[in-house]
Amino acid sequence: MSPIEMDQYVNHATAHQLPTLVIISLLLGLGKGGVPGLATIATAATVLTAPEHVPGGLGYAVALMVPILTIIDVYAAYLHRSALHWSTVWILLPPSFLGMGLGMFVDGYLTDGGARLLVGIILLGILALRTWKDIATVFFPSYAIQHHLSGDSREHKIERKRSEENIVLGTQSTKEEAHDDIEGGNRSDAVKRRNHASASTHEAVTTQTKHHSATTHFLWASAVGIIGGCATMLTNSMGPILNVYLLSVAELSPQSYVGTRAMFFCFLNLGKLPMRVIGGTLGAVMLPLVAGLGLVSVFGVLLAKPIMLGMNEKTFVRLELGVVAFAGLRLCYLGIKG
Repeated sequence: MSPIEMDQYVNHATAHQLPTLVIISLLLGLGKGGVPGLATIATAATVLTAPEHVPGGLGYAVALMVPILTIIDVYAAYLHRSALHWSTVWILLPPSFLGMGLGMFVDGYLTDGGARLLVGIILLGILALRTWKDIATVFFPSYAIQHHLSGDSREHKIERKRSEENIVLGTQSTKEEAHDDIEGGNRSDAVKRRNHASASTHEAVTTQTKHHSATTHFLWASAVGIIGGCATMLTNSMGPILNVYLLSVAELSPQSYVGTRAMFFCFLNLGKLPMRVIGGTLGAVMLPLVAGLGLVSVFGVLLAKPIMLGMNEKTFVRLELGVVAFAGLRLCYLGIKG
């Protein structure tokens, strides 16, 4: 990648892709501001703006969005700072930076065709991760119940069931002892013994459950961080897989989800900026374009709340999945063709 190629991309983007980039920036601002699905739609559309005739065009198209996303995330994180879930941010950052380093390494050895093919596979993989459990639950409910597709692992559920059985057995035992003591006139001692035994058992089960939950969160965070960090360096497409973690594993509330997601990407994009500059896909010649599109995206964040209140979330989900599927299939086709 050279300054001449970067100039060619900026000239092409300004002359032929500017209206599309303005719409993408607005959608990014709306999506980051809390409107479901729009950020994923905009991200998928970004890779489709990459010019095929410019060498390294995909890398420039993806790099252009990094400073714009940074501007959006800083503002969105500020708006939702009171609901941030900091522990989730800290557990995701280390594996994500590791994945970004891996993505930067892979990007340097891939041709545009190879990068498009890999990006397409990543997008389709994210789509499958988002939908397969829901599809199985709707169309194959018996299979979903049999294979425990409600979110917890099979081992966790078995262990939890055993713990609950132990609580029942322990409670029954203490009740029998208390009944015997009550008949013998030791009512006060029996009540104390029963309460102490129940409290001890509950504390042990709670500690065990927290241990399993922490292990599950750590494994998910590691996988999401490494895979997503690699994906974000290639296509800026970490968002969908991160959404799965924040909503299904960490189980954050909507407001906490928006704020935590924005703060996480704020750190991540600040780390990506020097990587993009060093990699040669981001330079000073892009600054005027970045500044203009950044203002549009901030305006999108401001508009997000009133628009979100008046629109149907299911429509955005369908659009999100449809655009990701289209983008993934198209990129796979271009990668194989190229």
